[in-house]
Amino acid sequence: MTNGASDQLRKRLQMLQDRFVERAQVDIQILCNYADLMDQKALSQGELVECYQLLHRMAGSAGTFGLPDLGTAARLIEKKVKPFVDASDKSVSDGSGDVVVSTEISRDIHDLAQLFQNRSHASEGDVDSEGSDADLCDGVHGMQVHVMALGHSTEYLSGLATELEGYGFACDVMLLDEPEAAVKRLAEHAGATILLCEDSALSDVVSFRAEHLPQAERRLYPVIGIGHHSSFETLYKVAEEAATAYFSMPLNMPELAERIESLALERGSRQQGRVLIVDDDKELGERYCLVLEGAGIKARLVSEPTHLMSELSAFEPDLVLMDVQLRGFSGVTLARLIRYEPRWLGLPIVYLSSEDDPETQLEALAKGADEFLVKPVTDAYLIRAVRIRCYRARQLSNLMNRDSLTGLLKHSLIKQEVDRELARCRRGGHFSCVVMLDLDHFKRVNDTWGHGQGDIVIRTLAHLLRNRLRESDTIGRYGGEEFLVVLPNCEPSQAAELIDGIRESFAELVFSVGEGGFQATFSAGVALINDFPVSGQAIEAADQALYGRKQVGRNGVTVYDREVHSRGN
Repeated sequence: MTNGASDQLRKRLQMLQDRFVERAQVDIQILCNYADLMDQKALSQGELVECYQLLHRMAGSAGTFGLPDLGTAARLIEKKVKPFVDASDKSVSDGSGDVVVSTEISRDIHDLAQLFQNRSHASEGDVDSEGSDADLCDGVHGMQVHVMALGHSTEYLSGLATELEGYGFACDVMLLDEPEAAVKRLAEHAGATILLCEDSALSDVVSFRAEHLPQAERRLYPVIGIGHHSSFETLYKVAEEAATAYFSMPLNMPELAERIESLALERGSRQQGRVLIVDDDKELGERYCLVLEGAGIKARLVSEPTHLMSELSAFEPDLVLMDVQLRGFSGVTLARLIRYEPRWLGLPIVYLSSEDDPETQLEALAKGADEFLVKPVTDAYLIRAVRIRCYRARQLSNLMNRDSLTGLLKHSLIKQEVDRELARCRRGGHFSCVVMLDLDHFKRVNDTWGHGQGDIVIRTLAHLLRNRLRESDTIGRYGGEEFLVVLPNCEPSQAAELIDGIRESFAELVFSVGEGGFQATFSAGVALINDFPVSGQAIEAADQALYGRKQVGRNGVTVYDREVHSRGN
């Protein structure tokens, strides 16, 4: 995070903290009024519940805003009040409708007020510096992955870098003897960079990373070693040096390219999850949002539970953080309500509450949620906890929605993306295209070289598409050796030029098999989505253009022409 962004975050956190102190002052005064009513035996049942809710809210939020002693004291009083709340409709009424409460509680509340008055100034909220990755890149889809080959000699590395450039990577070759130049070059690239080296230089590359790159950023620079041996002793030594991956010669370039891309995606993704926070404490909820946003996690607050279902549909979170007790509503009941919709059956729901009674927690978990985090939580813990849970949620989502071979969207989902883009075109008035790609003579590849090599060809094309297309573009595996691509804000001529450039790069790649090798090509058809009333017709048009390309000669790109197609029929 840049200094300017960090300063802005601190200012906003301080503003929320000031608002919390102002609100706490009002809440303390209300609690003292209730304490006086307790002494007078004139506290109504509704006022007792309000008293309990105020204490519960203060117990959960004070520590987060730098007043842990206040939060601890509020929690102790909350626990003393709870039995009276539970029994308020049974045996503690004096017959007048008022509730009889122990005078010890009223004294505790006045002590709480004194503690608040004697408080030291709350420390300014901060975000764990190691947990803030807001300046990381958005992942590998839509940008070239950066690879830096480092060594004492560039002779071998230069050739390797040239081969990797054919897979769509941006490559630099730098000498370890010139560390300042390497550091300067790394600074020019946002996000993760894969450090590639021969095993003989592995120790020096790891030392370069330790000596010249900040500790908090080292995870952005995974090291891949290249060597001549694959014995257990060699692999163990490489692992001892803390290399992230190792490949032995002769190199399988598609597998190396796949590993590079997966590491860049894992280490360099800025958007690390989407979290919907359901909490009626606005200051606390806004603080959670700020802290998570500062760490690259998209967050949205719902402080009015009646808006929950509509916000779920609009925001589509990876995770819900929800308080158990919301004024007038139960988080447990809301969790059950969320599960009524089939699309949210797998959505992780985590209670974030000051409730620390194990039995109450288990009872709440049994009714729809997945986990319990007890308030107050530190910023660093909140960030780590949310990241882990969002990562797991996205892994499950990928298993359900992504093709296992390529990691691209499955057939049904990429068709939905065409439908969505058609709706966006109608709203925004822009032009967008759909592209159908098909590997040429793919059956021949499988029959000649085996299905394993066929899978490598499919994965390689998927990697190349991800690296060369924009972040806004969507890619799916349509079936077998067919791919479907959605290109928003792109006219047919631009789409054809873009896809043709990728086609040329793919045709130059050599797939090694033993001492031999082969090359593969693809054909593509482009259609303007705007020309059709429904998305299915746009996909069919792209397929017709692809078929036309195959008829006149493969390894090319054809744009759908309605007049030509009409004459053909």
